[in-house]
Amino acid sequence: MSVIPNGVIRIEEGIDSNKFVIATYLMQGEPQEDALARAVSMAVEQTVGRGIFDMPEMLSLLEARGAKVLSYFAVPDHESRVTERGTDWTRYIVRIAYPVENTAFQIPMVLNNVMSDICLGGMLKLVDLVLPACFVDAFKGPKFGAEGIRRITGTLENRRPLTCTILKPCVGMQAKSAAEIFYQHALGGADFIKDDENMSYWGDMTIEDRVKAVMEAERKAFEKTGEHVTYLCNVSDKPDRMIENALRAVEAGASGLMLTPLTTGIGALQMLAEHPDLNVPVFAHPGGLGATSWSPDFGISEHIYISKLFRLAGADMVAIPVPYGKFTHRRDKFIKMFKLNGSPMRQIKTIFTQTGGGVNPINAYTAIQDIGNDVMMVAGGAIQEHPMGMVAGIRALRQSIEAYAAGVPLEEAAKQHEELRSAYQKWCSTK
Repeated sequence: MSVIPNGVIRIEEGIDSNKFVIATYLMQGEPQEDALARAVSMAVEQTVGRGIFDMPEMLSLLEARGAKVLSYFAVPDHESRVTERGTDWTRYIVRIAYPVENTAFQIPMVLNNVMSDICLGGMLKLVDLVLPACFVDAFKGPKFGAEGIRRITGTLENRRPLTCTILKPCVGMQAKSAAEIFYQHALGGADFIKDDENMSYWGDMTIEDRVKAVMEAERKAFEKTGEHVTYLCNVSDKPDRMIENALRAVEAGASGLMLTPLTTGIGALQMLAEHPDLNVPVFAHPGGLGATSWSPDFGISEHIYISKLFRLAGADMVAIPVPYGKFTHRRDKFIKMFKLNGSPMRQIKTIFTQTGGGVNPINAYTAIQDIGNDVMMVAGGAIQEHPMGMVAGIRALRQSIEAYAAGVPLEEAAKQHEELRSAYQKWCSTK
């Protein structure tokens, strides 16, 4: 693009910020690359399309609906050609404003606008997305949100961290076996028990059988503990079947739902969350997040999905992997997303954060030290692998949480509780 058309480049103060979605990219190229021309090409490609400059009658459309390049600069920000000699490539921060009316006020089209064809043009990662007030106001967001989850669990006053366990084996488990495991976890004191994201239904395995069996187990456990447990039933499927799955699950007694929006589509999450006959909390599992976000050079930064788009679409709970478990998640990113999930977003409710991925009673204490009480600790394998059994596994997790709340060092608390002591002996070397 030898000649940059008028109207494509603007300083930010020269636009009405409530009329644009502002995307920030990390772009990589060779030092001699014309970064401005590439940025302008991106703006044109994602809105009016190339070739418009040969159509004079369409130039007014460029001004009205074309994206605007707000800024671009190298990192480091070289001002002199001399200082960049010897480098093989240069990174750039590029900020582009897309007219909000191009999005039709829907999440799938926002993603099309900011990352469709241009993600095939070289190293490019979307690292932030600022949505204008008029766009956010078009969404209902979560039905329950963080405070709704507190009401469900009866923890509005004591504000303790919550617990969640996972029904394992992940796949193929018949209703009776699932109910038996659910019962053990409920006796131990789980607040939520969820399916694995890989759990699906086929052949003689039906969602009604599983839900009815586990909710009967929940009733029996409540008679002994006096505490209810919310069951998050996985309904991930094709969008048309997902609503059917959800309605069948709720009719059978499910007290919560879960899905994987990165595989089913974020629009499918919104469809589920806004359905008038599904008045139960919805959990958005981040299955596929590493593939879409964890490259430093490509994709979309995870907080855009987890803390903005999932929340807008109506998730009441979202999960982020802990940096102390089996995944390689950065601690600063973990804390950042946790804080964003609890930050104001106009009329959209805050959301409850689940943390999992190798959580056990030892590193759970560390996690709560980093992020505080408004968290749901999710443990799967650690419950199954506890030396004293599953009931002891969830009790040890509760004891770890209660020790933190009481200001008791974990090592001291382990001396007071047999279940936590056994967990400490098993996992303390990996805390």
